[in-house]
Amino acid sequence: MSRPLQYIPDEIPESVKQREIENGHQGRRGLPKPPVYPCYKASEPIIVDGKLDEQAWQKAAWMAPFVDMEKGTSVEYDTRVAFLWDDTSFYAGFKLEEPDIFGFETTRDGRVSADGELELFILGDGVYYELQLNTLNTVYEVFWTWFQPLAEAGKLDRLDGLFKTRRAIYGNLEDDYPGRHGSFDWDFPGLQTAIQIEGSLNCRPIKDQGWTAEIALPWSGWTDLVHSDRALPPRNGDTWRMGCSRVQHWRDDQSLVTRSRDWSICQHGKVQMHVPDRWPYVVFNEQTIDTAINGG
Repeated sequence: MSRPLQYIPDEIPESVKQREIENGHQGRRGLPKPPVYPCYKASEPIIVDGKLDEQAWQKAAWMAPFVDMEKGTSVEYDTRVAFLWDDTSFYAGFKLEEPDIFGFETTRDGRVSADGELELFILGDGVYYELQLNTLNTVYEVFWTWFQPLAEAGKLDRLDGLFKTRRAIYGNLEDDYPGRHGSFDWDFPGLQTAIQIEGSLNCRPIKDQGWTAEIALPWSGWTDLVHSDRALPPRNGDTWRMGCSRVQHWRDDQSLVTRSRDWSICQHGKVQMHVPDRWPYVVFNEQTIDTAINGG
């Protein structure tokens, strides 16, 4: 008898959750619990410029290292992520070691993953948000909704909203956590992103150091993620599931991509980010990062 699939979030619709417990991908069974990350309040204003030079970022705990998403093995280049928050916004910072920084996609919601890029996923109540960001600070966003439970519950107004989406993709009924509608029409209200590059861009002969990214998501834009009594901003001790990944490409001397691989903060058992049971637990703490570090 196979091991049960563990760590499935409560925010997954019950019918979808039960199906995933029973039929979830074998490679994800028996994996260790995802990390638990204490997210403290910033002790100063965060300027979203990609530099990550505020003292709050220096003191924050950085989740690292990223590993091979499928196998959980170590990878070539260091990748780290940290989170902060205040009464206005949630903040994510990324540090990515990279000797060959390149990026070409400038169209919003375009082929961002063909470049060096990072990803952030946030699980809401029966929905989740996907953000991709490349080295040119080009944004790719999708707002995902499980549609089958809405039909079963007769929530026709929400279904009608999905059907009116102009640009959408679907996760089919045989996928992990099946029956997902992904809307490109939805953009995170007030989203701020910034990139800083240490090295060159699109110059293969020059060895680069890496790049950093800074993201702010105002709490006022989280309302579509919440269909329960969750507080915004979160209360002390509230937990959200959030996933992070990196798509890594290697190029030859002619700047042609020869190999690609997906890395994440913990092992997923397969190359797939759309598995919320493998996303870390982000636990919000009302203490400022200064108080937490100083033991107060």
